[in-house]
Amino acid sequence: MPSRREMLLTGGTLLSSAFAGCLNTFRTTGSLQEVDVELHNGDDETHTFHLALELESEIMEWESHSVNAETTKSIVITPPEDTSPVALHGAVGDFADNVEFVGVDNVNGDFCLQVAFWYKLSNSNGKLTDLMLSADSRC
Repeated sequence: MPSRREMLLTGGTLLSSAFAGCLNTFRTTGSLQEVDVELHNGDDETHTFHLALELESEIMEWESHSVNAETTKSIVITPPEDTSPVALHGAVGDFADNVEFVGVDNVNGDFCLQVAFWYKLSNSNGKLTDLMLSADSRC
């Protein structure tokens, strides 16, 4: 098995319509160490990003982070030990969405997740605001 596994998940509607019924909840024999989130503000004004990590047993408290105009801010969310991640929920301005941690299994050992949250940045899908996920078995 390769040491690095990546996947890109965007918008719940796209995900559910494309893969409805084919995805399993994120399972692993390892332990989630941290979720690294890059908050990208492409607007010319400061905005507050709101995040909540959902675990199998609970949703952690919402965190709010102010990001200056046209800058990127990196934050780390550290869950309790021996928890299974389900999703990361995010909101900024009028945008709210989540990324579900699905389609990655059989990770042996501890792992970290990386999420990028863009606000008002155009990407290849033509969306201005989006959440994207990559999973990595290395921290």
